[in-house]
Amino acid sequence: MPRRRKGAKFEQISEFERGRIVGLREAGLSYRAVAARVQRNSSTIMRVSKQWTDEGRTARKSGSGPRNVTSAPDDRRLVRMAQTDRTASSSKLAAQWSTATGVSVCASSIQRRLLQRGLRARIPLYRIPLTQNHRHLRLQWANVHRSWRADWLQLVFSDDSRFNLWHHDGRIRIRRYAGERHIPECIIERHSRRTPGVMDWGAISWTITIATNCGQFEQYPIHKRSFTAPSYSFPARSARGCIPTG
Repeated sequence: MPRRRKGAKFEQISEFERGRIVGLREAGLSYRAVAARVQRNSSTIMRVSKQWTDEGRTARKSGSGPRNVTSAPDDRRLVRMAQTDRTASSSKLAAQWSTATGVSVCASSIQRRLLQRGLRARIPLYRIPLTQNHRHLRLQWANVHRSWRADWLQLVFSDDSRFNLWHHDGRIRIRRYAGERHIPECIIERHSRRTPGVMDWGAISWTITIATNCGQFEQYPIHKRSFTAPSYSFPARSARGCIPTG
């Protein structure tokens, strides 16, 4: 069987291009020369020129093209629905919209309307659950050490990154505007459970870099490794399974 041909993609001509076509035609250029100059088909040049000659205008006729199923108030209501449940997919929002209004809308239309409003589906920011006391202690620690200068040269900062082997981490998407990555509505809390995965741990300071890898699997115990640096201090034990000492 022959392959199905893909539909051609069309791009509307802007008002500037229409005016340029009319100006080049009045300057005496042929249809083919104008088409080469503006990089359009000759049939498009002839259509714009004929509209200017017959009707005296170059604007596109109102009502041409497919009509939108939703109006501007409907789009604002759709945005509120997406902001209420930021993890809802386009199919779920389409089903909710059909139930609420009785109008059937496909998932692709929902996605286009949200993209036009600036809402994109992105991977959410994950964090550990923090209580109000946790936030207070972190802020207190930052205020105590904010005046340090040379003391930071003697510190080693460590961090870890866990690669999950149990399920796909990026399956859930969050609909948000640009710059809303760190607001509470766009953050998903997750606890650190004992699931199969690999923990990659590393540390860095002003002059040294320490890196190691600890594997954590369901059937194997966690192997602890220690690092000693007499002239450095470790402010926190953040890596699970890899405990630095000094």
